[in-house]
Amino acid sequence: MKVSLKRATERLGSDAAGSNCAANGGRAQGWPVSFLKPLVESPFTEVGDYTYYADPTDPTGFERNNVLFHYGPDKLVIGKFTAIAREVKFLMGAANHVMNGVSTYPFPMFGGDWLDHMDSFAARSFRGDTVIGNDVWLGYESLVMPGVQIGDGAIVAARSVVVSEVPSYAIVGGSPSRVIRQRFTDEQIARLLKLAWWDWPPEHITRHLDTIMGDDVDALEAVAPQGSVT
Repeated sequence: MKVSLKRATERLGSDAAGSNCAANGGRAQGWPVSFLKPLVESPFTEVGDYTYYADPTDPTGFERNNVLFHYGPDKLVIGKFTAIAREVKFLMGAANHVMNGVSTYPFPMFGGDWLDHMDSFAARSFRGDTVIGNDVWLGYESLVMPGVQIGDGAIVAARSVVVSEVPSYAIVGGSPSRVIRQRFTDEQIARLLKLAWWDWPPEHITRHLDTIMGDDVDALEAVAPQGSVT
């Protein structure tokens, strides 16, 4: 079922960010986007607040068009405030073929007498859940392979093929993707992960957007809600 942009954004909530997006017809500076949490229907998909998908043609069709072979048992788990660009794809574990035999052909899928050998096909490997952290930016047409873990604050360059773990606050690119650089020092990354600004109350986030969008970790610590940093 196709869900309208207005319905998707209104269902997100009545806080400042949700209201602003709903009032603007689901558009961010003229670009159609959809918050994904209200749209998720599969029991194998989990998406955090404010994570969005941007697409000028079908921004509400994310699960249908962008999450491929999503039949379980592995899950797609995406954190909060993650930005997903147009045509990003997630290839899930059900796409795998048996690789430890002579043939990789999926005979049982076509039924008939071949269906008797479904156990052999079902024994193909699964790498586990695909987990995308909070505040991740997935660039245009990037492809995330099954079972990949992408850490908080990471950036994936356009048209990258992500086949292995991406560290938090790393920038990766290429096919297969590799780490280009870290966004902050190791010490700063540890502090940022401890701050976890994406878990702050929405009104506190709104109040301190300039600091969250800035590059001063000390300043971010100074405005953290009481009790959020130990």
